[in-house]
Amino acid sequence: MLKSATMPRERGLGYALLGGLVITLIAVLIGVAFIYWFTTVQRGPAPAELLPADVQLYASLSPTLSDVPEQPRIELALKEVFGLSMPANAAANVAALLGVKLDSDVITWVGSDIAIVVRDFTPVTRDVAADLITNGEVMIFLASRNDPQARMFLDKHLEVRRLRGETFTEQRVGETIIYVGEIDSPLRAVGLIEHYIVFANRPEPLLDLAAGPGRPNRLIDVPAYQQFRETIAAVRSGAIYTDGSPVSEAARAAVRAWLVRLLGVPAS
Repeated sequence: MLKSATMPRERGLGYALLGGLVITLIAVLIGVAFIYWFTTVQRGPAPAELLPADVQLYASLSPTLSDVPEQPRIELALKEVFGLSMPANAAANVAALLGVKLDSDVITWVGSDIAIVVRDFTPVTRDVAADLITNGEVMIFLASRNDPQARMFLDKHLEVRRLRGETFTEQRVGETIIYVGEIDSPLRAVGLIEHYIVFANRPEPLLDLAAGPGRPNRLIDVPAYQQFRETIAAVRSGAIYTDGSPVSEAARAAVRAWLVRLLGVPAS
């Protein structure tokens, strides 16, 4: 007798479903891995881990770190922290100052941690906003959730300022470049540092930030700051820490006065 060849069995619908399930599972795992990388590797240390302990004022405009800040949220934070009510042209004023479009050049990368920091401030005149620039250190932190997009923003912002006639020098700390302009303002120096775009009125605080976290005597180590972080309600959009000194209240008034000018808030 001749042996008949064994015919291969046809794969049924179950095999197709199983294959689709495996492909879907692999796609999900890849997606989870990407999200983990995006939210951890791309997230820098908290600003308090980079800042010296002698901060006089730390204003957080978005303490709920899981949310991407939107304009209404930031407006609410400014109202809670500095008592400011935003005029209709506030966003346009900020865009004009930066020389970019907020929707295409900022929203694409800005993360959920925005802070204004003041150190070493001494008011000497009645114009506290001017004193803030000449007699103190002011820094503005904008967290990056997409460093390549943040770099594109920084390049565009610097180019706009160069076209306006400003020149820049470059100072390096390792791979970090600090760009220092010649016009006195809270935006004079700027760099992409530890996944933050940080502006400052002088280069020295940015050079210190670029040295990274893990050093002694940081703001994160101050018990009063630790208590401040623990008591921030998640539903709030803004909160402020000060060192409790009379100068810190002057710093708060100085930041408010500068924001009034920047945002075009009507005089009260």
